[in-house]
Amino acid sequence: MFNRISDLLYPNVCLQCELTGENGLNLCEKCHAGLAWNSSSCTRCALPLPSCNTSVCGTCSTKEWSFDYTYAPFMYKDFIHDAIPQFKFSQKFNYGQLLANLFCQSIEEAKLDLPEVLVPVPLHKKRIRSRGFNQSLELARMIGKKLKIKVCRNAIKRIRETHVQMRLPAKQRASNVKNAFAANAVKEKFRNKHIAIVDDVMTTGNTVNEVAKCIRSMGVKKISVWCIARVN
Repeated sequence: MFNRISDLLYPNVCLQCELTGENGLNLCEKCHAGLAWNSSSCTRCALPLPSCNTSVCGTCSTKEWSFDYTYAPFMYKDFIHDAIPQFKFSQKFNYGQLLANLFCQSIEEAKLDLPEVLVPVPLHKKRIRSRGFNQSLELARMIGKKLKIKVCRNAIKRIRETHVQMRLPAKQRASNVKNAFAANAVKEKFRNKHIAIVDDVMTTGNTVNEVAKCIRSMGVKKISVWCIARVN
């Protein structure tokens, strides 16, 4: 009852066009329908596929990843391309909450097996000081609260400062994050569990793969990657 009254007094407003939001989101139906959905993608790395006739892209058919599955419901373009930086660099948490809500709705509709623990990709302490927060941790908290999944914020630590992946040529991205992380949790805590790594955007997959290597060393049963968006 309280939520209904609150919605009447403070209705959701679309963050894209400023019309009334629908379905409990700060997004109207028209803008929601116009989102860049990643509807047909590789199950390993979430790269968009040209058709639904295959489940794995050409790269993943030969590449060894340390994670098992990737879910990224959106492409990093249009409104999503604007919303993530608003949250990430301008500290507009209403955008972050919208992204988390959209992710939770899409993953519930996909009826995927939920993990037992969410592990956010850690930032280096210098990056946290300059940005003020870790966007992956905040997304993990929002998603975890909505889906009732535990968040382990200190499972992995970033031991080396790295350059921003999107600013580097593809060939340099793997070396940029190589050995940049280390396990920071007791192995028995994750043994035989399903863990999901949470990040905002997946580019080449090198960052989450390095995190997955550390988690894999703890004897986990399955590692998923949960990202809001995938770069094509």
